[in-house]
Amino acid sequence: MEKSIFGIFTLIMLIACLVFGTKSLKQKKYALAIVFYLNALSNLVNCIHAFSGII
Repeated sequence: MEKSIFGIFTLIMLIACLVFGTKSLKQKKYALAIVFYLNALSNLVNCIHAFSGII
């Protein structure tokens, strides 16, 4: 149960980071966009691990 809740939370954070990264690119704040996209990648990995039961 906790793993699926953690997976859903990281999925929400993944979507938020993608949205904010896209907004940062449109405002030409490239360093901030890179940080958001790296965080989104990390959240993607955590989400996959949570749903597959590795964490």
